[in-house]
Amino acid sequence: MKSPLVILTLNFIFGILTAGIVKINFLSAFFLSGLFLISASFSLKKEFFYNLFLFLCLIFLGYCAYINTCVFPRCHISRLLYYKNNSQTIRGIVNNEPAIRGNKTSFIFRVTGIKLGRYQYNCCGDILVYLKNKKFLRYGEELILRGNLYRPPAYGSYKNYLSNQGIFFIMRINSGFDLVRLNKNKGSIFYRIALRLKEKAGDIISRYCNSVTNAVLEAMLLGEKRNVPRLIYNSMMKSGTVHILVVSGFNVGIVAFIIVLMLKLIRVPKKPRYTLTIPLLILYSFVTGASTPVVRATVMAIVFLLGALLRREADIYNSCAIAAIFILMINPRQIFDIGFQLSFSSVISIAYLYPRIKSLLRIEALKIKSLKIIIEGALVSLSAWLGTLGFVAYYFRIFSPITVVANLFILPLSILITLCGFSLVVMGLTVTQLAPLFASTAELAVTLLIKVNYLLLKPPGACLRL
Repeated sequence: MKSPLVILTLNFIFGILTAGIVKINFLSAFFLSGLFLISASFSLKKEFFYNLFLFLCLIFLGYCAYINTCVFPRCHISRLLYYKNNSQTIRGIVNNEPAIRGNKTSFIFRVTGIKLGRYQYNCCGDILVYLKNKKFLRYGEELILRGNLYRPPAYGSYKNYLSNQGIFFIMRINSGFDLVRLNKNKGSIFYRIALRLKEKAGDIISRYCNSVTNAVLEAMLLGEKRNVPRLIYNSMMKSGTVHILVVSGFNVGIVAFIIVLMLKLIRVPKKPRYTLTIPLLILYSFVTGASTPVVRATVMAIVFLLGALLRREADIYNSCAIAAIFILMINPRQIFDIGFQLSFSSVISIAYLYPRIKSLLRIEALKIKSLKIIIEGALVSLSAWLGTLGFVAYYFRIFSPITVVANLFILPLSILITLCGFSLVVMGLTVTQLAPLFASTAELAVTLLIKVNYLLLKPPGACLRL
């Protein structure tokens, strides 16, 4: 069977999607998955029955995985609170890097206790906290909060977005006096180290670059897109190039290349070189917040590196399948996430459509190398655009024919910006005299990127609202 992991992953996804339609008791579904797995093990010599039982096992496992995300322990906050509560006192731990926008602070809070009336209860679950004042908090801090705790509004997609992240309540705090600090060392040590590295890199970028370049570099390198000017973000959304402003497979690939190249320059042998690259990529994924595109790209990169270590050629479809099932086993609700759908559809469409279109147009027959490179770049962009066209039109109500042309100019500039950004951080930590050189180059490249993107949107019909 060619690309067997793809078939298995599709069955797992089918089980997740079925969970929202068909109602089966969790224990019954789990029992059936185990039964089909045992049946498959007894049918190894009969290919048809082996495949059938294995597929049914994956379907029921996917069903169980999704149902498991809908069942919460008795102490979960969603089971203790049902309606809007004007004032609640809760205790817990800051579970991500707090974001500060203007005079407001927001963060995810992992609840460990709640006070209801005169009684205190142990509690679990995540909530989203909005603090009216500017407060410098860190991941892992233990706090006591008092504020208005309520469920997200049922209308719109915001409630679904939060529920896919496992968040069912929002708390608004109007005063810094309603926040009490208790402890600073409750989170994961590894994640705290990653956040410190991210903070250090951000300080270096802001020290040498202007505000716009700083915002773009932080978005592309560190996953911090909240400081990107709205005008720039909307402009790149219209041209279909906004994907460069988030850390994705593109950035992870460049990071992997830089790590391997640096290790090669200091004469690290091939196997240790690839072995060291794997934990460094994992660390980078945590630095950028371990978002779905980064996790997917990191898993795929690790699969390719392991294939190189084992001297086996990795299959792109199987690699995507491994990444998808890894993410969905942790959080099956990611299948409904827009970023998840866009990232996988773009990679798969490039892998499937690009070689076929290239063969159809007989690009290999071209003798002008520069023209061949330009056409191949356009075909990669076209393949990704075709693969994501339906999702973009459905979710964003945008049709951007200019995307294919835009990527020909924007992608090379984004590669240059990414390389300059990483070089700036490295020089800022080592040879500070060279840091301004890379900062100036990055500023020039960012300026060109913004101006080119603006000019590409000028022709009529470049972007259509649906």
